[in-house]
Amino acid sequence: MLFISTIFLLLYRGGNASRSEPVPIYLDNLLNAGREVYDNQSPPVQHDKEEVTVVELAMYIEGMSSFRTQTMDFQLDVYFQQFWRDPRLAHNETRRVLVKDKAVLHKMWHPDVYFANARIAEFHEVTQPNFLVWIQPDGSILYDTRISMVVVCTLNLEKWPLDSQRCHLRILSYAYTTEQLVIKWKEEEPITRNPNIAMSDMHIVDLYPGLCDGNYSTGTWSCVTAEFFVKREITHHVMQSYVPTTLIVVISWFSFWLDVEAVPARVSLAITTLLTLSTQANAARMALPEVSYMKAIDVWMGACMMFVFGVMIEFTIVNYAQRQVMASSMEFVKNGNGTEKKPSRGDLGAQTKQIFRKFRNNDRQHLVEDPPEQIQLNDTAYDTVSQAYSNSFSDEEAAPITQQRNGDAEAQEEVWAEQKETNLSEVWKERDGNGGVDRGAERLAHWNEKENDASSPLMGNGRAHVRYGAAESLRSRKTNESSRKKDKWSSAIKQIQKHKEIAGRNRAKKIDQTSRWIFPLTFIIFNLTYWIYYLYWKE
Repeated sequence: MLFISTIFLLLYRGGNASRSEPVPIYLDNLLNAGREVYDNQSPPVQHDKEEVTVVELAMYIEGMSSFRTQTMDFQLDVYFQQFWRDPRLAHNETRRVLVKDKAVLHKMWHPDVYFANARIAEFHEVTQPNFLVWIQPDGSILYDTRISMVVVCTLNLEKWPLDSQRCHLRILSYAYTTEQLVIKWKEEEPITRNPNIAMSDMHIVDLYPGLCDGNYSTGTWSCVTAEFFVKREITHHVMQSYVPTTLIVVISWFSFWLDVEAVPARVSLAITTLLTLSTQANAARMALPEVSYMKAIDVWMGACMMFVFGVMIEFTIVNYAQRQVMASSMEFVKNGNGTEKKPSRGDLGAQTKQIFRKFRNNDRQHLVEDPPEQIQLNDTAYDTVSQAYSNSFSDEEAAPITQQRNGDAEAQEEVWAEQKETNLSEVWKERDGNGGVDRGAERLAHWNEKENDASSPLMGNGRAHVRYGAAESLRSRKTNESSRKKDKWSSAIKQIQKHKEIAGRNRAKKIDQTSRWIFPLTFIIFNLTYWIYYLYWKE
């Protein structure tokens, strides 16, 4: 009968082990008896100097927020569990004792652990304080509470947004050194998590428990860490940053297929793409803190801007090459022998004066040297003729000639010799036929009044004109010949300019055709290097 009763009692205890009892009266009296009976300021094994209190930790991650790069922190919502043994609280109850009153908890000794790198940490109080204490009959205690905290994590953004981060939560004892208290992780599954945790731009790769005991000036303090290995999701950044900037760079290459002379179109396309890239780069940097090193996104944006800027440089080279060829052709035309240098008005006037001075001297010499049987002229007639020619081609009245071209002056000089003899012979005929020098002198005296007479060798304004007929024919021939020469050289110049223009366009097109495959090939090589380096090589 006794044996049966013992088996029944053991079965009763085993079946109700998962159930809890409220704090028994004698245990409550123990806690309220004061430090003489129970010292809640001392660790459980304080009396034994050779032993230390061991506190085991476990953590269940209920929730986790995204890692914020601006503030370099993340949020955690955890169930934090602490295990230790206090023989002073051993009891005779068949089941564990449940403590739900904070007043009772404050009367018990419990570890003073804290989160060293938590910016903010708080307990949950809704609807009741979220904590529990289980006291096993042998004095083993479980203290479980829910805590929300903001944990500081210094992010390394060299690979952003292709980065992965390792952040640590450091847990230490505040008052007890390793000589009194040791903190360590529970051996079986110390850190677990909710499988439904999902972050917007990161995912948890793994969780690692660790140790971080450190020596300080005040002693050695027990420390453990919870390491969070997370990796950033790059799909969002690829769609928002990499794909648009790649398309912008490709659009800038359309300039290579535009006409060389389409300057406004090519310049506006390059400037528009450059400004768009600048806007994209500024938008990407707004979500990041100011750091002293270069990030992966900075390398990408800088390279894209360099490619677009290279398109502008390429267009500048193309335009310069074309204009340089045209400038060389114009310089050839200006410095060559084909174009006739236009004389200045001063040169024309000086040449005209020299021609008429020479003619005037030759005319006087001819009148003196003629034999007396051909020219029987007394002093009066000679002076009259000489004065007429002298007055007709004086220096003052030769000034209007300066406005005529060299071709007209040469024509007048050639015809003048013939006209001179004709005019003099008319003077002598009138003298011999009408009785003397008086009528010839009178004709010479009134020669200037016949301004519109085609038979007069001299016409108004002091200009030397020839008779219509041979003189006009000679002048026309000279003019036509000069015009033909001018047209010939003009046509040659136009052909040279056209040839140089075609050569310049071909040279510019050759540069554009080379750029059509150099720029894409270089961009592809850059992409391969960039992605391989940041995804597989750089740690």
